[in-house]
Amino acid sequence: MSQRLGLRIKALRRLKRVTQQELAQMLEISVTSLSHIERGRKLPSPELLEKIARQLDVSREELFIIKESSDAPEMAGLSGRAAGR
Repeated sequence: MSQRLGLRIKALRRLKRVTQQELAQMLEISVTSLSHIERGRKLPSPELLEKIARQLDVSREELFIIKESSDAPEMAGLSGRAAGR
């Protein structure tokens, strides 16, 4: 689950055209910590999940929307709301 969550966060971050460095600064965490989260090596706390969702302009629930796709697994499950921005 942590790897899929990390891929989802990474995909949403890229969709918003935000770098790891920019998002890490917004979240007040290190780039290394964000990288570990995006690679599934570390699970963010509930508080950090809330901050990530807020910064990426999605609900916490949207962070967990995962659908399988053979075309682009890192972009799988992106909602129309997030993809339209």
